[in-house]
Amino acid sequence: MRIVPAILIFLLLPIIASSQRIIKGRVVNAATGTAVPGSSVFISSTSSGTVSNNAGTFELTDVPAGKHELVISCIGYETNVYSFSDEQLPLQLKVELKIKVKELQNVIVEPSLEEGWDKWGRTFMNEFVGKSENANQCRIKNEKAIRFRYYRKSNRLIAYCDEPVLLENKALGYLISYQLEEFEVNFKEKTVFYLGYPLFEPLDKNGKGRQQKWEDKRQEAHNGSIMHFMQSLYANRLLEEGFEVRSLVRTPNYEKQRVKSLYRTSSAIQKNASGNGVTFEVKKETIGNAGDSMSYYQSVMRQNDYLEKYGMSFLTTDSLIIDSSGAFKELNFENYLFITYRNEKEEDEYLLTQYPQRKAGFQQSIVTLIKDEIILLEKNGNYYDPRNFFTSYYWGWSEKMANSLPLDYEVGKK
Repeated sequence: MRIVPAILIFLLLPIIASSQRIIKGRVVNAATGTAVPGSSVFISSTSSGTVSNNAGTFELTDVPAGKHELVISCIGYETNVYSFSDEQLPLQLKVELKIKVKELQNVIVEPSLEEGWDKWGRTFMNEFVGKSENANQCRIKNEKAIRFRYYRKSNRLIAYCDEPVLLENKALGYLISYQLEEFEVNFKEKTVFYLGYPLFEPLDKNGKGRQQKWEDKRQEAHNGSIMHFMQSLYANRLLEEGFEVRSLVRTPNYEKQRVKSLYRTSSAIQKNASGNGVTFEVKKETIGNAGDSMSYYQSVMRQNDYLEKYGMSFLTTDSLIIDSSGAFKELNFENYLFITYRNEKEEDEYLLTQYPQRKAGFQQSIVTLIKDEIILLEKNGNYYDPRNFFTSYYWGWSEKMANSLPLDYEVGKK
């Protein structure tokens, strides 16, 4: 007789735990207090989302564990983002959305040109979606809603959209609604930065063959990704998962900068002299005390812009994680990390666009922290603040929306 209550308690525990993983709320106009129906409510970078009803109310169940951002957006209103962790659940929220004020067409400090998809669409696709094999199976369903502003003086491109960018990814089987907050290409500095909140909705699952193909492609996209790296770092399984991490110190090549500067002066003299019909000859003194100046110039200009010194041994998790006492682990390092993923080769598309003369090798990336701040890691591979984690080389090319996966993605789970 005493066994029955014990079994009942055991069976009820998952139900009670599940009932606590709920977020309920109501979305209203901040100025009038009236309901805002049709608002998109979702947990950023996951597949968990819903829409507020006619009364403005919403409910999200089975909220995943960890720290998240709840995003509430509606056309014509400013996006509202609420940070929370599973320890705060269940939540009952009242969300007040403010009317979006139209930004000025021209910035007084720096005038700009407003242009459309026909002018900048290809640039946006390359930098936001990517140039990978998966990118070839992606399309933006509302491309005309995306507008661009080009700043000629600083050579920058800004993109903005009053509604979520709808990206259909037939390679991985997702429809991504991306609430775009910032997008900038700095052509002068050769950098790209975009910030937003994606919701991943699985495409139609009909057909076992199609679903298996998507699962295979998702696992392929996961392998070697930043998400995979962060998960491996959190679990202390870097080498087991195929990651080799070395320290890297990069210093500017000052001799190349000096030679380049002097050669610019020589080029200017040569141009002026030629314009007057005067024959110009580069002399040794033009560049400096370097023996044969022209051959020396050519050899220096072939050098890299940075001098690089790599660590001799692989870094361990203990040398990168400075605190692992809580649910979040703290990542910090100096200078750069040189990361090699040995379980997969570089994509052909990467070589075609970056190194057309080279054969495929292991995927190699360089990362650095822009600010002197720690990175918080979660078990699922999520990390904060992503704006502080700057990537280049392979990850700088591959980590685009065409290869993105939701944080609740699990390898092998269908």
